Amino acid sequence: MSFDNLSALVIGSFNTDIIGYGFSSLPEVGETGFGSKLQVCPGGKSRFVGQMLAALLGQGKVAMVGRTTQDPFGLWRPPVDALIDAGVDCSGIRFVRFDKETGWPGISLVVMDESGNRHTYVFEGVNNELSPDDLGQSDHLFRSVSRNKGMLILSMEVPLGTAIFAIQKAQEHNIKVMMDPGGALGRVDVSSLVNSDIFLLKPNDEEASHLTGITVKDDESALEAARKLISMGPKNVLLTRGDKGAVLASKDGEKLIKCPTADSSSQGDATGCGEQVMAAMCAAIYRGKDLHTAASMAVLAGTLQYQRCGVVPITESDLAVAAK
Repeated sequence: MSFDNLSALVIGSFNTDIIGYGFSSLPEVGETGFGSKLQVCPGGKSRFVGQMLAALLGQGKVAMVGRTTQDPFGLWRPPVDALIDAGVDCSGIRFVRFDKETGWPGISLVVMDESGNRHTYVFEGVNNELSPDDLGQSDHLFRSVSRNKGMLILSMEVPLGTAIFAIQKAQEHNIKVMMDPGGALGRVDVSSLVNSDIFLLKPNDEEASHLTGITVKDDESALEAARKLISMGPKNVLLTRGDKGAVLASKDGEKLIKCPTADSSSQGDATGCGEQVMAAMCAAIYRGKDLHTAASMAVLAGTLQYQRCGVVPITESDLAVAAK
């Protein structure tokens, strides 16, 4: 396979989502709930970004690095097959030996009631073993992205030490780092990663509150949190706020990005919206758009994703039609 055209390298987890729908209410402890529909589909924050980026940049432009294992039930297949179908370079996926005690692929169990409320339980599996050595074995991908003046996209679904190594390796190759601080295991402190080596940090309200100690509840507090994040080191911040839009910040100041009006006839599914914002932001920056234009396109892409049932990646054509 040729690696000459890579413009983005995504590092993160491979999860298979097992989702139960149609529960009248979310069961309490000890209760049994009864749903009406079961869906098995690909998941993982970074993996979503990889698939979404490929839909925007084209086949052969995106590669992904991560870990999985070929379990006997085939639960490893949905996330990997979805990337292959999207034209993502999967040569950086490391397949480790299956172990029925500890070595399962990443699994998310989701129970959703009729109002869209949910319980989510995540089994990290071998995702949690992604190591600097795994990244070292993918040096050919870093070199290709560097030659094309591309970017590294990283979420905190990976061990902290591996994330630190990824940022250092990107710096060595002169690659822009785009970081989503979401997905951190437990109470892992990711503030040490929010530094001058980050070109773009994309937290949501909750993540920004955690990083800054400022409770983000309105535009004023969001602007304050964005300013504090910039003071911590990253060159740019896109603080996403759901249907309230986003705040774009840099050393030159802050701007509010308004969210387009959502289609009132759509069901409204927030799954994948944050990842779609990141993918669209990265694609627009890679194509040379200024940050404000890129952020506006990203918020529009997140709104379009919200109007879709399930995760269906947004294309350039979708954005062009919606922008009109």
